[in-house]
Amino acid sequence: MTGQQLGTLSSFLPLVLVFVFFYFFIIRPQNKQQKKVQDMRNNLKKGDRIVTIGGFHGKVVGFKENIVVIELKPDNVKVEITKAAVAEVVKEAEVNPKKSDKDE
Repeated sequence: MTGQQLGTLSSFLPLVLVFVFFYFFIIRPQNKQQKKVQDMRNNLKKGDRIVTIGGFHGKVVGFKENIVVIELKPDNVKVEITKAAVAEVVKEAEVNPKKSDKDE
């Protein structure tokens, strides 16, 4: 290699390193998070307790195509939301925490 070829190669090296950094520390983790959220939304089932992106807490009672029917407390109102509006599935332990001796 001549000096000019080595200089050209070394000028592209920082650009390649920036691309590698962005891929492994920004793009890849974001894609993994999106896949995890999509899997969670696709695996919803009746009886799951969910939180919507608007902050509503409810229980899944039915499905229609890309729509989830949830039941909101205290009046048992049924609401239709899109699957994209589901932020998370809440575990039963988070919904009904057991009282400890300190709470009584």
